Amino acid sequence: MIMMRVENCDVSILPIIKGLISESEKVKEALKKDYEAIAVALGIEEIEVLRRRKEIIGENETSDLDSVYGFLLKDYGNIDMPVPAYTELIDTCSERNISVIPLDMDDETYTKIYCDTVTPWELYKEKRIMKKAMKTKFGETPEEFVKKWDSIVNEIKGYKKMSLIREEYIANQIKDTAKYRKNLLVIIEYERVDGVIELIGDE
Repeated sequence: MIMMRVENCDVSILPIIKGLISESEKVKEALKKDYEAIAVALGIEEIEVLRRRKEIIGENETSDLDSVYGFLLKDYGNIDMPVPAYTELIDTCSERNISVIPLDMDDETYTKIYCDTVTPWELYKEKRIMKKAMKTKFGETPEEFVKKWDSIVNEIKGYKKMSLIREEYIANQIKDTAKYRKNLLVIIEYERVDGVIELIGDE
């Protein structure tokens, strides 16, 4: 857990590895403490889909890039989809009737920015990235893996720009939320945490 003071709010940031089942235990442990508010780096539609996932018929749609990510992540522990850390958060908060604040963009905003940022040509570069990833040594820990994976994916300039745009958006949402809270739990994927913290600044 990373502790920050933002405005007059104590912000606790919990970095998670997307996909690892074991990460749900981190969330379960964090939720033992009472927080005035809980936020996650997901869009409002993503939160609702996770909340209603048992009602939704059909398999999870997974991109080729996500499939390679999952295949490589298996070396670091058991994996599952949707992201176990997120499902633990949403399920527990739903049981306790706690609202989860979305920190990421809604689908419409994200799609518009993505289309303006990532060129069609860059989409074709994914296959090269996937081949490179399959030949890469990622390190001994899942944290080392996701950082290296992120650096490889962000060799595509549009993807890198999207990562930076997301970090800025999430950081601004945290700062805005902190204005009206005494304490706040924030859950963010590990590879975005450093950028978000740098943008927030520690007061």
